[in-house]
Amino acid sequence: MKKWSKFAALGLTFAMVLGTTACGSSSTGAEAGSSAEPQSQEAAVESTGAADSSVADAAEEKTYEPTTLTFWNGFTSTDGEVLQQIVDDFNATNEWNITIEMDVMPWATFNEKLPAAIAAGNAPDFVLCSSGYYAPYVEAGSFQDVSDFYELPEVNADDFDKNVVDLLYYDDLCVGIPMQMVSHYFYWDKDLYAAAGLDPESPPETFEEIVENAKLLTDKSKNQYGFCVPVNNNITAQYTMYAYGGGYVNEDETKAEFNSEANAKAFDTLKTLYECSPKDTDDNTYISGQLAQFINGPWIINGLRENEINYGVKAVPACVGVEQDAAVIPVGFSVPKTTSDEHKELVYKFVNYWNSEEICTKWTKECGTPAYLISAQANFADDPQTSALSEPLSYGHIECKIHGVNTISTDGLYPAMEEIFAGADIKTTLDKYNDVIQGILDK
Repeated sequence: MKKWSKFAALGLTFAMVLGTTACGSSSTGAEAGSSAEPQSQEAAVESTGAADSSVADAAEEKTYEPTTLTFWNGFTSTDGEVLQQIVDDFNATNEWNITIEMDVMPWATFNEKLPAAIAAGNAPDFVLCSSGYYAPYVEAGSFQDVSDFYELPEVNADDFDKNVVDLLYYDDLCVGIPMQMVSHYFYWDKDLYAAAGLDPESPPETFEEIVENAKLLTDKSKNQYGFCVPVNNNITAQYTMYAYGGGYVNEDETKAEFNSEANAKAFDTLKTLYECSPKDTDDNTYISGQLAQFINGPWIINGLRENEINYGVKAVPACVGVEQDAAVIPVGFSVPKTTSDEHKELVYKFVNYWNSEEICTKWTKECGTPAYLISAQANFADDPQTSALSEPLSYGHIECKIHGVNTISTDGLYPAMEEIFAGADIKTTLDKYNDVIQGILDK
């Protein structure tokens, strides 16, 4: 992972530069804590006038010819409509004569077309890419480094949580600038909590409490369940492993750790939770009113609201003594290696527009995803549910960032869950599929 120290140093450098120039034209070296002699009033006025003239001349010199930028992404759902509106607003109001032409396609089509377009030299000027797709592009050298975005004087680098920025680094390559960050959360049904004698406003503070509540809240005679453990979805199992300090692999993804002691405890707990779960589940299960507790993403919120579920949401807690963890799925603005420096400069104009308090707040309100800019998070201080969505962004990680989690889940996790839930020995089964995951890492 890219270390934060270099970015922090750059941010500090620019903060110092801006700090010495933002005090106003009447500030003197003495006022700023300097030992320099203060200027005379006449000298100060003359100096200020020259500086103002220089800035004005520079502003007049910098003009932009009308330019069209091409922009590809896979936002084909209703969030794509919001994205298009924001692009249209930028096109209508920006001062740099930029017109962005957006081409939206399914992600499968995107990942088929983009490598060929880069190879042929006719790629779009910029794209959106998800952490689930970045690894092969990074390996192929398809994207430019965009760390210089944070060095621009108009960019408020301090408004980005350092972990949010780090998530889009692959070693020393900054492959993307944040567009959206998504994680997963613990949800509880407040009405079912109250009916069971639990305080609906006091959700579990530890994963152990979730397990105990799951037993209490399960009443199969009422078709009511205390938790949901699907065997064809990795999220619940992953977060149970996180809760015990486990996971699939080591930090640099060279060694499988699926058979760790922490995971053995996690799977023992998953067996208990599976007994508190409906066996046939799909997306509708989560919004049916049957579930008292579950783990899912922010995309489930609209369905809960439409079905009038009185829900609460918070970051998934860990077990006692275990550091809290989460999976984060970032989407970043990336610039193909074929994009010219001139167009890259203009791409940054839109990316900075996107990474403003106003647009980040709008995106959170209209699409339900977490606000990742610190300034935008402050706008939801009186909305504890929306505020809760941002919490994991400060400490979460990308699961299997290099190898991707899909094959590890389908070939390792899912069959292990099915066998263990059917009665297989936990340690033996985890050893078996640890070898499978190691084989994936070694390819």
